[in-house]
Amino acid sequence: MSLGAIRACMGEIPFDLAICDVRLINVFTDEIYHADIGIAGDQFAYIGKFQREHQAIQTIEGWGRFAAPGLIDSHMHLESSMMTPAAFAAAVLPLGTTSVAADPHEIANVLGVDGVKMLCDQVKDLPLHVYVMAPSTIPSAPGFENSGATITGTEISEMLGYPGVHGLGEVMDFFGVIGGDPKISGVIEAAHRRGVLLDGHTPLLKGKELEAFVASGIDCDHTYMDAEIVGEKLRNGMCVQIQERFFTRELMAYLNSCPVQNRIMLVTDDVPISRLAAHGHLNALVKKAIALGLEPKKAYRYVTINAADRLRLYRQGAVAPGRRADLILLDSLEEALPSLVVSDGKVVAEAGRLTVPLKPAPFPPRAYQTMHIAPVREEDFVIPCQGSGALVHVIVQDGKTSRTRLEQQSCPARDGALDPGELVKMAVFNRYPDNDNRAVALLGNLPDFGGAIATTYAHDCHNLTVYGRDDRDLCLAANTVIASGGGIAAVRDGAVLCAIPLPIAGLMCEDDLPALAGKFREFDQIAKAMGLNHEEPLTFLTLMALAVSPNVKLTDLGIIDVTTKTFLPLVVQYRP
Repeated sequence: MSLGAIRACMGEIPFDLAICDVRLINVFTDEIYHADIGIAGDQFAYIGKFQREHQAIQTIEGWGRFAAPGLIDSHMHLESSMMTPAAFAAAVLPLGTTSVAADPHEIANVLGVDGVKMLCDQVKDLPLHVYVMAPSTIPSAPGFENSGATITGTEISEMLGYPGVHGLGEVMDFFGVIGGDPKISGVIEAAHRRGVLLDGHTPLLKGKELEAFVASGIDCDHTYMDAEIVGEKLRNGMCVQIQERFFTRELMAYLNSCPVQNRIMLVTDDVPISRLAAHGHLNALVKKAIALGLEPKKAYRYVTINAADRLRLYRQGAVAPGRRADLILLDSLEEALPSLVVSDGKVVAEAGRLTVPLKPAPFPPRAYQTMHIAPVREEDFVIPCQGSGALVHVIVQDGKTSRTRLEQQSCPARDGALDPGELVKMAVFNRYPDNDNRAVALLGNLPDFGGAIATTYAHDCHNLTVYGRDDRDLCLAANTVIASGGGIAAVRDGAVLCAIPLPIAGLMCEDDLPALAGKFREFDQIAKAMGLNHEEPLTFLTLMALAVSPNVKLTDLGIIDVTTKTFLPLVVQYRP
């Protein structure tokens, strides 16, 4: 309880900040009406027409602009921005995002519990409210990949005791959950003992398998969504968090008519740096959803009060007395671009610019020492074959997304090695201590791709992952990334065309948004010139090693059929 807010509401003391003449979006009643807003400290104290007794230390004219609660992203990963948390905050606060629920499972895959501690230290003094979710599934597919750490119920119990850790991050081992796997069951039980919320990840589950997953106490999902899937999950009591890539006119029409409105959210999950710079953050999702037909008041509800309630942030998510004073002013509901942003009762951004200083905390030296891998050799990419050729498994991607299917194709052999022809080699090298695992696969449906690209930002284990046809280019790209301490490199005809060091855990760097976005614009241009025709080439490349994403992927242990949870050999049969 804030006595200051009570006294300011009654006119006994002045508001710290008054905002006059706005059109308030009331997310409780779905109304929009004219109001004045009084703020005392970090709380809303009064909403209505100012009375004669009301005074203020600072007054801002609303000029009839729309006022909405600060935007809340209920599921995301800070590391996907490839910036430090402070640089990320500087980028998204002017766009209206004032709170995020961040699952740091990227850095946890690299540095384990220590990495989560680092993130907690990084975010604790930011004007962006960051609610850290304890990473639950490290690695994401136990037994099918190796990361830099393993997290069990013991580590979850430890992390849930850290200041700033708010709940259990997305549980991705969905087959382990419904199969009663002891490791993931221990993780879930540790979260239940703490009484925290649990996030899920269910791209392949429906029917009794989905219900078994929900019976574990996990009641939220952010993976593939269409009207049928949203309906089934809502009927099972789940919250649905919808990513931009699943937006369609049909889905928005369904949401408009859906009888359940309080369990729907819009989330970013991962936002590539180029998209963040060009289009924005949560505000971009609101704009696109409205453009596709979603009613504006619903769009704002999904990223404010619904998100707050899902996260049990019952003093956030609305412009109402006693709530945390996070607010945005908008000239247009449809454009969703704030002209003013208030966080904790203070103006933090105006006209697209940050107005408060940020004090980033340094990462410790060990965060820069995560490439435990010797330089690779050209022969590491060779697929030996003593016969005339072989029938091989090929991972065929769809040319647009990370979804894949399995095919079998014949490859000839030359000089004791398979000649993939138009197929592209993909190699994954484990980069963690005391582990030299490596695996090679062949990708189909990339007919124009030439050169090689290497990255350590590769979901979810973030091992060194390399793509290309020419073994010399593959080797150069991989070693360029190793020498950078992690990052991304593009190579063609023996020349490095682009290199972006990501020395913090092989995931992040200290650049701000304009600087890093410029580097990635160059990378996107180069990647497309190399024949990668995906809208976001790097997003495609970073997901081909994700062992919980449909349907066939490659890890440091080999090719995985994600649906059946089985390994597949690269070579099906050698020809004499």
